Amino acid sequence: MQNLGIDKLKLWQVALIAVGASALGSLSALMPSRQQKKLYTEKLEQAPWAPPSWLYAPAWTINNFFLLKAIRSILEKEIPEKRKLLLLQAGIWAIFFSFNYVYFKKKSPLLALVWTMSDSVLAIASMLITARSDKKLALNYLPLVVWTAFASTLSDYQALKNPDPVFDTKALLK
Repeated sequence: MQNLGIDKLKLWQVALIAVGASALGSLSALMPSRQQKKLYTEKLEQAPWAPPSWLYAPAWTINNFFLLKAIRSILEKEIPEKRKLLLLQAGIWAIFFSFNYVYFKKKSPLLALVWTMSDSVLAIASMLITARSDKKLALNYLPLVVWTAFASTLSDYQALKNPDPVFDTKALLK
């Protein structure tokens, strides 16, 4: 496997990349303005325990920081199941970069639910696999596990309480 040099990055560089990755993730919906996002999130029935929308950017920057730290450690160490962990990471990043598209552009609470739960499963699997050989490395997945477990409750609520235009379904609970 070709070394891309990520294992040589300093923590401040990882933090800077995490901020950049988080900003790029927000572009995936190709939304021209914050007003459209705000309009859409206010149009959907939200869970009563949903955090304010401004919390998502810092939460994802923290998640991305720890995911990048994990990749850095996985690349610099000889650990069992390295390839599997990198594939799980690829899945996590694919979900991250496509989530805003399915949620804001496609306006699909059901797809958002599938994406969120899949992210949670990949994060838990990564944490469990890594914990067998390196418990400290496994802790890098903890922020994403906690966040996606919480976000799954929000996605469940939205999928049940809102219609889905992609699947042309009505809200299951009103």
